[in-house]
Amino acid sequence: MTDDATTDTTFAESVEDVVDDVDEIAEIDGVDGVDEVDAPAPAPSSAAPPTPSSPGLRAGRRTGLRTALLAGLIGGLVGAVVASGLFLAFDDDPVTTTAGRSSTPIVRPSDRVARTGDIASILRTAVPAVVAIVDDGGPDSGGAAGTGFVISPDGVIVSNNHVVEGATNIQAVFADGTSLPAKVLGRNAASDLAVLKVEGTNLPTLALGNSNDVQVGDDVVAIGNALALSGGLSVTRGIISGLHREVPTNTGAVLEDLLQTDAAINPGNSGGPLVDAQGRVIAINTAIANPSTAQNVGFAIPISNAGAIIDQLRNGRQPAFLGVRSENVGAAKAAGRSVAVDRGAYVTTVVSGSPADVGGLRTGDVVVRIDDKPVDSAAQLGSVVRQYRPGDKVTVVVNRDGTELSVEATLSEGPTN
Repeated sequence: MTDDATTDTTFAESVEDVVDDVDEIAEIDGVDGVDEVDAPAPAPSSAAPPTPSSPGLRAGRRTGLRTALLAGLIGGLVGAVVASGLFLAFDDDPVTTTAGRSSTPIVRPSDRVARTGDIASILRTAVPAVVAIVDDGGPDSGGAAGTGFVISPDGVIVSNNHVVEGATNIQAVFADGTSLPAKVLGRNAASDLAVLKVEGTNLPTLALGNSNDVQVGDDVVAIGNALALSGGLSVTRGIISGLHREVPTNTGAVLEDLLQTDAAINPGNSGGPLVDAQGRVIAINTAIANPSTAQNVGFAIPISNAGAIIDQLRNGRQPAFLGVRSENVGAAKAAGRSVAVDRGAYVTTVVSGSPADVGGLRTGDVVVRIDDKPVDSAAQLGSVVRQYRPGDKVTVVVNRDGTELSVEATLSEGPTN
């Protein structure tokens, strides 16, 4: 990959051409996010963004587009959005992070794409529903390019927040070359999800799978607008390499419970689908490790985790909100706070008047569970909360001064971006 790679933003190639060329599999995807209430407090070792080297990267887009990820053990991540020909990367010293949970043991034979012809069958269904997202004229005009996919026949499209954040003119370009203006129905920075809408009827859609059933070793196919190259979509094949990955961003926010894949993902594929052997979306391609320090380490947001958030955003509402700021237990102990447990989210702030405040949560509580869902870290607390819907009543189990107790809270709608 080079900074002067061709960045034409058209999808002129037809679906048939994509299928015919499937044996010449290319590359794919990308990410970012920002800290907000229900997300962890900023990490002390967060990296600072690099100074853009191209005048085409406008200041108005800089915050959303340059937010790349700081990877544990590998030194950096590249946001998979194409912006002015730049790869949004950090080259910091390696840092060590630990995952909140280990990968689920393999319990069945892996789902496999038996042969290349099966990929062609997947593409005939999937490619028409995948769109190139072109912001403000695309990379050649100082804008950016990413990917999205259609989930309803009337034109609802899912993508990443960092793909569209700050854009004033968004086009969705279909595989047959049709370009339609898209408006943002809703976006959420903490989850890095966005929902767009184009005007249309009987548009092709992608079926959504169940990412909770995914296991390490399952075959996957990634589809997207890699590097915004001319000639149509890029397609790559790989496997699920890991589960429950926790990846901190340079803003202090953390993307939690991600799937890891070795399917090639590249700038421009942010927001594109990662599909299983049956062609169902199991995740949203979102981030990649810096290729200078790692090979074929990509991350995607599980679709089952994203479902409740997508439902809220498509109706112009924000995800569920508890109303606390928190940090990992390890950070709390390092700061000299008295903590009786080894895992959980240590509450540093309770927002006045929030569901947490009304329910009786206190600063110093350690959230260890919500209903039957474990909370091992600050990032996981935000992720679990956003899987509910505003109005849901939850039982928040906390450790308070060494004693475990339950607090009831009715979640509200979160603040707007």
